[in-house]
Order: sequence, then C-alpha cells, then structure tokens
Amino acid sequence: MIISADDKLKFQEKLLNRISGIIILLNVILIGVESSIRGNLTADWVFAVLDIVFVGYFTFEIGFRIFKLRPAISELKSSIIELLDHYRISNLMDEEERRKNSNHILEDNVRDAKIEVIEKWIWLLFDSFLVLASWIAFAKHFVTHPELIMLLRILRILRIFRIFSISDYIKNIEKKIAAVIPTISIFLILIFLLVYTYAILGMNLYNFHRFENLDFSNLYEAMLNLFMLMTNGWSGILNELRTYEAINPLITDFYVISFFIFSVMITLNVFLAVMTSGIQDRLAKEKNQKPQGQMQENSDIHQEIASLKKSIEALREALERKKD
Repeated sequence: MIISADDKLKFQEKLLNRISGIIILLNVILIGVESSIRGNLTADWVFAVLDIVFVGYFTFEIGFRIFKLRPAISELKSSIIELLDHYRISNLMDEEERRKNSNHILEDNVRDAKIEVIEKWIWLLFDSFLVLASWIAFAKHFVTHPELIMLLRILRILRIFRIFSISDYIKNIEKKIAAVIPTISIFLILIFLLVYTYAILGMNLYNFHRFENLDFSNLYEAMLNLFMLMTNGWSGILNELRTYEAINPLITDFYVISFFIFSVMITLNVFLAVMTSGIQDRLAKEKNQKPQGQMQENSDIHQEIASLKKSIEALREALERKKD
C-alpha cells in the first residue's frame, strides 16, 4: 500500500498534536505544583530543569510545523481575502448583487477549510509568542526588572488554550460557541447600557452619596458596584440604601428590584436562551449536512462499483476471446 505525501503529513501532524496535548497537560500540572511549592532550592532546581525541557519541546514543535508542514503565507493571504469577499457579499449586499457575485460565495466545507488555515496560523503565532516569552524568562539574571520576568512566566499558563487547537471534540465546541459570539456581543452591549443607565439614575437619586457597600460618588464606582450587585447578593445593599432618608424607601425598593429583574432575571436568562438556541441551530445544520455528504459518498461508491463491474466484464470478454 502506497501512502501519499499528504497523508503522511496529516498522520505526522495528528501524532504531533496528540503528543503536544499530553506535554501541555503535564506542563500545566507542573506549573500548578511549582506554584504550591515555594522556597525549596532543590525543588526550584528540578522545576527549572523541567521547564527548560518543556520549552525545548515546544520550540522543536514550532520548528517542525514551520519547516515540515510548511504553512504557506500565500495560502493564508488568499484565505483571508476569499473569506472577506464571502462575508461582504453574503451579509452586506442585496439579493441581486449576491447573484452577480455568486462565484465569490463559498460553500460551507470550503469556508470551513479557509477558516482552519487562518486558525492554524493564529495558533502558530500564539505558540511562537509563548515560547519566545519563556526563553526570555530564563534570562532573569540579566534583567533588572523582575516584574517583567514574573509576567513572562505567568504567561506559560496560557498554553492550556492550545488544547482548543489539538482536540477535535473541544474544537467543535469552540466553533459552536463562536457561532453565537455576535449574539453575546449584543447582550454585552445591552448589559453595559443597562448598568450605565442605572448608575446615572443612582448617582442623581442618592446625591452622589458614598454608602458602606455601594458608592455613587462617581460614574465608574457606581457602574462597578452595580455590576457587583448584578452578580452577587443584593439584600444587604437594599437594606443599606433604605436607610438613606432623602429618598423614599419605596423608590429605593423599586430601583434595586427593577435593576435585579432587568439585569439578572431577564437579560442573563434571555442571553442563555439565545446562546443555547444558536448552538442547537448549528447542531441541526450539521445534522442536515451529514446525510447529504453521506448520500454523495454512497453515490460515488455506487459509481465506482459500476465502473469496476464494467472493467470485470471487459476483462472476462477478453479472456473468452483468447480461449477461442
């Protein structure tokens, strides 16, 4: 059986991803253990050696991806241009313009392939940055600012996000979440406007007063405290606001309870519902696409079988003619 060069590269990349996944998990565990054991010179020396080994492997991995897998810059450039044309035509143009430029609209599988090319380059740059930061962090004896070294060493934990590019299962979940990012953005803007509005109302209602648990002295503090109110308990803050004699307690009750209802009970629950709906829609779309792909695959198999039958018949006739 002859293995093509492309299949060999795919196998090597898949094997490298699996090994890298194991190494990343071990590296993250090492960082956690290192953070828990401090002040032991022997342990610090062992951690430093293991850290160099891990960084050495990740450096080798980047070199392998660049020189062996050879990700082409031209392919990245064409993928970006084609995707931009696709989204521009699909979302910004009317129906007539889309028909005129239909050759620029990509099929789903082609679009996903272009996105995958861009993702590979993003992860490659991300890995390169972390490896470079790790090597710089080893030069702590030559740097006059230890805070910089500490920051660079903390960046090592970000390598755990590489799991998104290695595991196909996690990658599928990532794509489903990414599909609802526009909805998430809209609801984040909605929450910001809601908090901003209630911060202005609170500052004017309570005359820029600073309470023990809630600060209305300026806009930033008011928004920050209201966000804390949105994500934490609110009964204590309600009781404290009710002690402010200049405002009727009923107005305070309405202010706090309405904010809680709009920010938590409605906005966040609607956000979760829309996000869940978006993921379900994507799952349904993928489910509908699979039978079509399976039908195409079955059709190709039937054609190959029919072609093989014709070849066998022709061979049989040729053998019979030789016998005669």
